[in-house]
Amino acid sequence: MDGKGVGGGAKGGGSDGGKVGGVGVQSGGDNSSKGSGSDAGKMVAPGTGGASQISRDSFESNPKGYFSALHANEKANEKGNK
Repeated sequence: MDGKGVGGGAKGGGSDGGKVGGVGVQSGGDNSSKGSGSDAGKMVAPGTGGASQISRDSFESNPKGYFSALHANEKANEKGNK
C-alpha cells in the first residue's frame, strides 16, 4: 500500500497508514485485471470515485466501520477547509 487512500486527509494518507474503519485503502491501480494477480479480492473503495481499492473481505466484515470513518474524515476535512 502506498498510504494514499482515504484516511486522515482529503484522499491523503493519514497517520492511520491508509486505512478507513480498519480497512486498508490503496490508491490508483489498473482495474483491468480483476480477479487475477495482485487485484484478486479487491474492490473499488466506496466514496473514492474509483481512485482507491480496498480488500473486499475486510470491507464486507465491517462496512459500518468503513463508512463511519469515511464520513468522519470528510467532516474533519470540511472543518479544515473553512
